[in-house]
Amino acid sequence: MDLNLLRLIVELHATRSVSKASEALQLSQPATSSALGRLRRILGDPLFVRGRGGMIPTPRCEQVVTAAKQALSMIDNAIQTPTEFDPKTAQRNFLVTLSDIGEMVFLPRIMAHLARVAPQCNLKSKALTVKELPEAMENGSTELAIGFFPDLERPGFYMQRLFEHNFVCLVRKDHPRVKGNKVSLATFLDLPHAVVEPEGRSHELFEQVLKSKGISRRVQLNIPHFMSVPAIISATDMIVTVPQAVAQYFLRLEGLRMVQLPIKTRSYLLKQHWHAKLHTDPALKWLRGEVAQLFVDYDTGLKKQVKKHFHPRSH
Repeated sequence: MDLNLLRLIVELHATRSVSKASEALQLSQPATSSALGRLRRILGDPLFVRGRGGMIPTPRCEQVVTAAKQALSMIDNAIQTPTEFDPKTAQRNFLVTLSDIGEMVFLPRIMAHLARVAPQCNLKSKALTVKELPEAMENGSTELAIGFFPDLERPGFYMQRLFEHNFVCLVRKDHPRVKGNKVSLATFLDLPHAVVEPEGRSHELFEQVLKSKGISRRVQLNIPHFMSVPAIISATDMIVTVPQAVAQYFLRLEGLRMVQLPIKTRSYLLKQHWHAKLHTDPALKWLRGEVAQLFVDYDTGLKKQVKKHFHPRSH
């Protein structure tokens, strides 16, 4: 039994005619009659008998045609390649992974955009460890990873640059030892530090810079999440080094001040990553394009904000 035989019995049932079925399936009448003979032998039933209205289906034929229609419909739906994704009418749940920085930086802009252009689409953000993420993307339980994920730069994955990032410091507004928008290296090293060590691992870049320069500092507090930073820094004399976007986000809150690092560091890239198996999926191609457009000028705007903060007279 092959798919062509199933299509034949469905067409014969619909037309009640070998000649019409032959024309619809682009077969010769002898080929159609031969195929009908194969079907009768395989199923052990005449399937059709002659009557006034043409070929009359037997009960066994009715049973097989019902099952064949369902099977062919499932197969056709599975093998047809969707040509486009219409965000205005689509109902789709997108599965993404972001660090807690990513949720602060990316999600507000992405969700506001989805509400406008894809109102029936939803997004679920999944927290995964560095070890869990590659397998989750391979099996499709996560469709897109946005942020700093250097472990995904491997065969079988695609990536796209979104924007460039750097580090700054945060202290409380009335810090007794840090005046203005700068902190000296001596003061920076003497102050107690809070260090955030999230799963995203961007903090490792800054730690590598310190190590390469032979610089050590007193780490008074290690924490795994950024969200507790404002409350801790505004209530203590500690200093914390964070990505620029995080600092800009926290400056909306009272009691914090952003200061320049006294150490020169290299910027790093935030990217979106996806597995090759989902590269041609129309819905995900659309989402990746929207994310890229949303953040294409983000680093330029961020640099302008930081420059304006540190050099207000030049603006």
